[in-house]
Amino acid sequence: MNKILEKYLYRVPEAYYEYNGKQYMQSVHGKSYIRYNKAKEQAGYATVDVDMIIKHIKEFLNEIGISTIENPIYNPQKLDYSRIKAEFDLEDERDLVWIKFTKDGYVGVVATSNDVNFDIPQSSHEYDKKHIVYNPYSKEYEETWLHNSSGILVHKLGKEWNTDFVLIFPLKNIPKGYKRADIEEAVGNLLIEKRVPILDYYSHLY
Repeated sequence: MNKILEKYLYRVPEAYYEYNGKQYMQSVHGKSYIRYNKAKEQAGYATVDVDMIIKHIKEFLNEIGISTIENPIYNPQKLDYSRIKAEFDLEDERDLVWIKFTKDGYVGVVATSNDVNFDIPQSSHEYDKKHIVYNPYSKEYEETWLHNSSGILVHKLGKEWNTDFVLIFPLKNIPKGYKRADIEEAVGNLLIEKRVPILDYYSHLY
């Protein structure tokens, strides 16, 4: 057991709700406002400098035994996941934690995998739209939301994504018994404890 990592592996109760005896994630769709209200709350706090955010995360990853990058600032227009995988000797090119920001300096979301994006609706009419996409893992076509949660929340707040850079932390040597989703959860909780506002506050828990 990695005691330092375990310290940040916990679920926030209000991130979920129960219905008919089953637990569900809070939504950004329909009449669910928990995540939007939390985003508004977070947007009322002062932003934290990007360099300080990097410092917090690098120190944490080093403490739990993960070798990562010296400078995690990437140009999102030039991302090459296979190259990152080879450079950092990752087991899987999805072994990444990444963070995107709004133009006014807020952390929009803490995420994982090789899917950096700046998705955002064009209007509120698109919040609850769905489309059909092919899932390469299940090898089936599935109906899914047109826009992701962080994009919807950023649009609702009247903010825009900063597409000039993104933070990417390659996760080499993930501690035995843990997976990249655990690191994502821990990094999100770490930043919250360091008083870093996160607009899509619960996303790293899902």
